[in-house]
Amino acid sequence: MRFKDVPLKSKLVIFTVVGIFLVLAVSTAVIITTVTAQEEKLAYHKSIEMAENYANQFDAKMTANKAVARTLALTMAEYKSSDRKEVMNVLGNVLRENPYLIGVYVGYEPGAFDGRDAEYVNASGHDATGRFVPYCNTIKGPMVIEPLVHYDSSDYYQLPKTTGRDVLTEPYFYEGTFMVSYDSPILKDGNFTGIAGVDVPLEYVDEVASKIKTFDTGYAFMVSNTGIFLSHPTQKGWIGKKSLSDFDVEEIKRAAIDIHKGVGGNIEVKDPTNGKTVIMFYEPVKTGNFSFVLVVPKEEMLAGVTDLRNRLLIISAISILFMAALAYMIARSITRPIDEIVEDFKNIAHEAVKGKLDVRANTDVEIDFREIPTGLNEILKAVIVPVRETIRVTNALAKGELKERVKVDIQGEFKELGDTLDNFSETLNRIIDDSNAVLTAFQKNDFKREIIVHGQGDFKLLTDGIEETREVLDMVTAQRKATENALLKYSMELEQSNKLKEEMERIINTSPVIVFLWKYEPKWPAEFVSENITRLGYAVDDFTSKKILYGDIVHPEDLEKMQKELSRNVESGCDIYTSEYRIFTRSGDIRWVDERTFIQRDENGGIHLQGIILDITEHKKADEALLQMEEIRKKEIHHRIKNNLQVISTLLYLESGNFSDRKVMEAFKDSQHRVKSMALVHEKLYQSEDMVSVDFADYIKNLADYLFHSYSTGSGKVSLRLDVENVFLGMDTAVPLGIIINELVSNALKHAFSKGGDGEICIQLHRNGRDPPVNVENYKNTEDQVARSEKVECNGPSIIHEDKKVEDRLTLIVRDNGKGFPKSLDFRNTDSLGLQLVTALVDQINGSIELNTSIGTEFKITFRELKYKKKV
Repeated sequence: MRFKDVPLKSKLVIFTVVGIFLVLAVSTAVIITTVTAQEEKLAYHKSIEMAENYANQFDAKMTANKAVARTLALTMAEYKSSDRKEVMNVLGNVLRENPYLIGVYVGYEPGAFDGRDAEYVNASGHDATGRFVPYCNTIKGPMVIEPLVHYDSSDYYQLPKTTGRDVLTEPYFYEGTFMVSYDSPILKDGNFTGIAGVDVPLEYVDEVASKIKTFDTGYAFMVSNTGIFLSHPTQKGWIGKKSLSDFDVEEIKRAAIDIHKGVGGNIEVKDPTNGKTVIMFYEPVKTGNFSFVLVVPKEEMLAGVTDLRNRLLIISAISILFMAALAYMIARSITRPIDEIVEDFKNIAHEAVKGKLDVRANTDVEIDFREIPTGLNEILKAVIVPVRETIRVTNALAKGELKERVKVDIQGEFKELGDTLDNFSETLNRIIDDSNAVLTAFQKNDFKREIIVHGQGDFKLLTDGIEETREVLDMVTAQRKATENALLKYSMELEQSNKLKEEMERIINTSPVIVFLWKYEPKWPAEFVSENITRLGYAVDDFTSKKILYGDIVHPEDLEKMQKELSRNVESGCDIYTSEYRIFTRSGDIRWVDERTFIQRDENGGIHLQGIILDITEHKKADEALLQMEEIRKKEIHHRIKNNLQVISTLLYLESGNFSDRKVMEAFKDSQHRVKSMALVHEKLYQSEDMVSVDFADYIKNLADYLFHSYSTGSGKVSLRLDVENVFLGMDTAVPLGIIINELVSNALKHAFSKGGDGEICIQLHRNGRDPPVNVENYKNTEDQVARSEKVECNGPSIIHEDKKVEDRLTLIVRDNGKGFPKSLDFRNTDSLGLQLVTALVDQINGSIELNTSIGTEFKITFRELKYKKKV
């Protein structure tokens, strides 16, 4: 049958249904594509926010743990009492008040806590070195205090020491417990003295993360920044042993790299545990250097998108059926063919297929059929306007323009669709604005701003998560402040308590006598002893428990004498007597005591002994102390002279800075070196054992080193060679001889070598053998010319040797291989203050001086050390 023979009603139905199907198919395809893309984006965004929310919750807990370690380090930096037992009590209190910790500890550098490490070797909280390294922990159940181990090599101690910053260790197993450690340096006056730290068990991380569920079968786990598993809901054997890098999956390895860098993201991959296609969202937990991983099955995450797409398809199918029924009803009412209307319908359908919904039916038809094209045009308008407006608003939402709204007047279900979009964007906008306000308050450390707008459904997870994070941060902040205040208050109370305790101990310990009540039995077991027995290092219980008898602490050489003396007085009926003898302290020291013994007799003839002992050791040492006072006084005199000379040297250096003239500055510098040479003499006397003579060999080395460091020798290298015997000189000889060496070495360093040249300076000091006794009052000046040298012998002041003898003759030589002393210059008659001092001081020590310029410059000084009688 030809098509034109088909009834008009059938044709009308066919064209109407096909046209409407095409229009709805195109519009539905556009809507489905746009809306499902947006829904898919929202599903990803929601999962990312969920991962960030849980990551922030763990970050808050880690921040609280880190704050405990940092607060403890700051408290120890300000701690002044140096009471080791008290610090260990503080560690125990911190551990009890923070049940989520498994260990709290401090570790000090050798002697850094109180300088008494030697007294605490292998004590509680100390190791064999005596260092104060208490580790308070509950690893095995009850709280114990042990010494820290491996602190000389482990990162938990060495990294804060070398960097001066807080440190978080990599997760590790210790005695079967999986944990991490937060460590902070203890800095006093800017110097590192030790660490304070806490151990955080990671079991709670697995407990919390394993309970997290998302959608139907989604789950979560945590890894360290190196990819090591910290938790897993099903694969417990992976914890602490397996890493993301162990999986031979490119996507997981790429995620492991991001996690190591502290970067968040997501990957689509096959789940190694069940083979499902999942989306893994990972977000960093910054404080702990961890990452939170949320695993969501892709099918479940996009279930909403699929459902929405199916609903839109059903709506489209229903619309097509509805329009087909409507066309059939209209066709039934038409009794004659309308070619123009049919042609018009064909044109509209043709354009609609191309997606051109702007075409309209011609209404210039007969009045009976005018409603048909008019109705068609209304239908097209009713469809295209809401479709376009829906597309516009949906695109705006996709771009984040949440304030965009439907602006056209639409009716029926299209109005419901427009209202639904408006409500969605309005709700989302309010949620984001309110959440941004809370997060902005977070940045200002204000955790009191609550979530006002609570979402519904999946949005409720977002708003509730932010509110829970705010509450946790607010609680942590409050706890931190409360902890700081409590620690400060506790520190002040401890300080006051220590003051009272020290005062009471001072009163008790200043008691001069110790009271005993003995039995009249061998070695005198004690029935009572006063508390201040601790002055001897013992405890009251040592005697009352009979672990120690009084006779055990008496010196063996005095024990028999005491026994005989006591027996004699008891037998003679004496009631009281005194005696002196030696006893041992607990540390093994020997002390002299004076004992007054009271002999008491009861009615049955029993003998009871009561006595008081007084430590008289210091009285016996008084004479020795008086003899030592003179030596101390001499040391103090030399020490003060040395210090005063150092002050003068410093003043000369500072004053030279006020001048720019080179000669003036050089004069100041020369004077500074002369003062330094005298100060070194007094320093060596202060360090000597007899306070009379100076180790002059050591003195020459120190003085020469000082001068070589004080003068610049250009780019060349001037070396020093010493050939000095072990000579000890008295004060009267050492001071002028030191100034002579200072002047000669300084002149050599300044003038003997050209700038940038090399050379050598040699200093020799030797004894030349003994000469017959010499009356120094008869010395006379003589001059002899020997080769190219000059010799001058000088008389000194009249002196009298204590034993009418003089010491051996000594020879000092200062030589350099430099330019040589100018031949035209007479060193005895020059304007140079240095050479004038040399000749004057040689005369003062009754010596002679020779100048030899055959090779470089050599000054030879021969002298004797003379001893003067003490002046009265």
